[in-house]
Amino acid sequence: MRSLRLLLLLVLSLGIGVGLKFYWDYRELHPTTDDAYVQAHIVDIAARVSGPVVAVHVAENDYVEAGAALFDIDPSVFQATVDSADANYEMAAQDTGADDAEVGVARSNVTEREVTLARARRNLERATALGESNLISEAEYDNAKATFAEVTAALESARADLRRAQSKLGVKGAQNARQRAAQAALTAAQLELSFTRVVAPVAGWVSNISLREGAMIIAERSQFSIVEDKHWWVEANFKETDLHHIRPGQMAVIKLDMYPDLELTGAVESLGAGSGAVFSLLPPENATGNWVKVTQRFPIRISIDPRVDDLANERPLRVGASATVAVNLDQ
Repeated sequence: MRSLRLLLLLVLSLGIGVGLKFYWDYRELHPTTDDAYVQAHIVDIAARVSGPVVAVHVAENDYVEAGAALFDIDPSVFQATVDSADANYEMAAQDTGADDAEVGVARSNVTEREVTLARARRNLERATALGESNLISEAEYDNAKATFAEVTAALESARADLRRAQSKLGVKGAQNARQRAAQAALTAAQLELSFTRVVAPVAGWVSNISLREGAMIIAERSQFSIVEDKHWWVEANFKETDLHHIRPGQMAVIKLDMYPDLELTGAVESLGAGSGAVFSLLPPENATGNWVKVTQRFPIRISIDPRVDDLANERPLRVGASATVAVNLDQ
């Protein structure tokens, strides 16, 4: 009887040893952590212009598609700016037309002076020929010479006026500098007017919103957030002693605390280059005299495979949800 009890004890001890060995091997091949949380991209929503809110189109936890209207800012001031810029553009176009007309007048004056100069040159040539034959008086010759000089000077003045008018006009049409400047100002005003309607940059869930009609908002200041629904992952913080065999591409099993019966699959995407303590607000000072060795944890990003278990989205993922992750080192 005593030998039978010893045999049973031996068999039981052997079984426990084998079980512990298998458990140890499983833990070595499947490092696990419950310091893991569901993550997604969170987009802060801010207006690009300042002003009072006249309409809010969403509420907390609403799902919005990309491009959906979120809220509107009073557009009256920006519409007035557009109207002013549009008027300035029209005036610039009118000024360009007037400058073009001045160029035409200046060109006509040059043509007229050229004709007058040609006539004065012929008169001077005749007067020179007659003067050599003593057929006209010296006063008449001097008068013809003076007239030619006056007309030459008038032509140079007309050409200078033409160059000045052409310089003032610049390039004709839509490429004119003043018209392009006015067009740019109009475009900027129209853009600012369009910014009075804030739309969703991505599809997702509206979160942390307290915006109300009548509130005065400041440009580029975040008003609320949208949790994007396109890409989800788990940030699992493994002990540094578990990292020596973990590599990108290895399969992982994910369990969420909020859905105990749900098991998701994924894969290791990347391993963090630094421990969480390094990037904390107050990193540890290990060189001090009261140093205590603590096993560090490193963040590992685990992708989540596309789900087919919840096509109706009755059990959606939520940012910050606690998870347990086990990596399969056999893969």
